[in-house]
Amino acid sequence: MKKVMMMVVCGVAAGATHAQSSVTLYGVVDEGLQYTNNQGGHASYAMSQGGLGSSKWGLTGTEDLGAGLRAFFKLENGFNPGNGALGNNGALFGRSAYVGLGSDRYGQIRLGRQYDLLFESLVPLSAAGKFAGGLGAHAGDVDNVWGDFNLNNAVKYLSPTLSGLQFGAAYAFGNVAGSMGRNQTVNFSLTYANGPLALAAAYLKVNNPATAVWSATATPVEGASWTNPLTTPIYRGYASASSLQIAGGGAKYQLGASNLGLLYTNVQFHDAVVTSTTPLGGNAHFNTLEGNYTFNVTPAFLLGAAYSYTWANDAHYGQLNLGSTYLLSKRTLLYVSGVWQHASGTNSVGTEAMAANNNITASTTPNQVVVRVGMRHSF
Repeated sequence: MKKVMMMVVCGVAAGATHAQSSVTLYGVVDEGLQYTNNQGGHASYAMSQGGLGSSKWGLTGTEDLGAGLRAFFKLENGFNPGNGALGNNGALFGRSAYVGLGSDRYGQIRLGRQYDLLFESLVPLSAAGKFAGGLGAHAGDVDNVWGDFNLNNAVKYLSPTLSGLQFGAAYAFGNVAGSMGRNQTVNFSLTYANGPLALAAAYLKVNNPATAVWSATATPVEGASWTNPLTTPIYRGYASASSLQIAGGGAKYQLGASNLGLLYTNVQFHDAVVTSTTPLGGNAHFNTLEGNYTFNVTPAFLLGAAYSYTWANDAHYGQLNLGSTYLLSKRTLLYVSGVWQHASGTNSVGTEAMAANNNITASTTPNQVVVRVGMRHSF
């Protein structure tokens, strides 16, 4: 990615050593045309943003503090290039906004709004991260491998990488007076990368996920009316859960021009209360197994295929992804991504399960097909 860079030299005190600082402006614009065979009973032809990842721009900066220590920050904004609107529920820097300290010897610590470690460690192993983008998310992104939510008020530690191994830990404060546990998040990851092999495992637990990560305006109350922040019927019925727990692991292996990947996640919703929009209540689980494969026909031309299967309490979702990317340059690529999802059983709100791909209005049948052709430019 080509970046615009500004170099600043700062004097810390008269006669003191000067530290070098840098600030980088960067971004991505991703826009395309999308066809869906059934959205609420109708076919859709539309311009749609964020195929291989949301459009964004941001600022990063570092300052050398000496003795191997550095300070850094990151501010990242998401936006819709179709209409210029802010993403992430209108937050100016809704993707990332943090500051930190780091060194090669001791690792780094970050303070602020950030992606969780499960997303950061598992998405590179998934079809979504390799070629499919948002259409490759598992069953409405129930496991957040595609990173549909971020962590507010988070402290994150990343260890140095030793022989390819790195450990991560994060804690997000709930910021609720009188209740340390409400809205809090704990998060861990362990990754390994050496030569052609990459491995990752991660764990995430969120208390009161409706208000902690899904931006609900009120806490759900047993038997009361409640405005649900989720729209997908796949798991909106469990949005009133007292906690959300996600664990997962995966691997990928590079063999010449081929790359093979395997991913498993387990999602647990605990103690969902019955409200006007969550009629079932109780506990629920979602297990997903994904296999993916990519092949570089040339260094610029990649083909990909994947299949994932999600089984929940009473519902099942099978998903086939096909896609291709073509690099016009180091900064510009064209892509096509397609998905077919099939649902069966009973969904989270107690009705017949219908296909509902990630961020797509649910089908009125058990099947849904989405095809997207787009362009992605980095600067």
